[in-house]
Amino acid sequence: MKEDAEFEEEVISKSQIKRDADALVVLAKKIAALSTDQFDSMPLSEDLRASILDVRRLTKGGAIKRQYKYIAKLIRENGDEHLSQALDRQLDQDQAASARLHMFEHWRDKLVAGGDEALAEFIQHFPNTDRQYVRQQQRKAQQELSAQKPPAASRKLFQYIKELNKE
Repeated sequence: MKEDAEFEEEVISKSQIKRDADALVVLAKKIAALSTDQFDSMPLSEDLRASILDVRRLTKGGAIKRQYKYIAKLIRENGDEHLSQALDRQLDQDQAASARLHMFEHWRDKLVAGGDEALAEFIQHFPNTDRQYVRQQQRKAQQELSAQKPPAASRKLFQYIKELNKE
């Protein structure tokens, strides 16, 4: 009886095998959907990299489906743990970069709309700010906004905030 119980624990159902295979296909699709820079930084074997590049070139539905199943097989053979972790790290980096850009946009909008109070708060957060330059861009941005001109000063302000965060 004890041997039967151990044997049953080791047996994986067909449904679980199919779910695992589908999860690998989803992982393959996520990797294939990455931008070129992201894809280049992924730790992939040469055959896996070539297969994913092939699937990006395909246009027929059936061929794409077969290629993703082949990629899933390659991932299973090479071990999918490090690939899914690398993909997660890649996506986390993208989210962090996106969050930084949103922060820059927030400060720019706050400076354009807020006036001197916003500038004082900005200087508290970024003490090495060129106060005169920021104030000048702030005024130009407000004038452009009221005259419904293109936001050149707002763009300069955004770039300045971005540069401050690199320091």
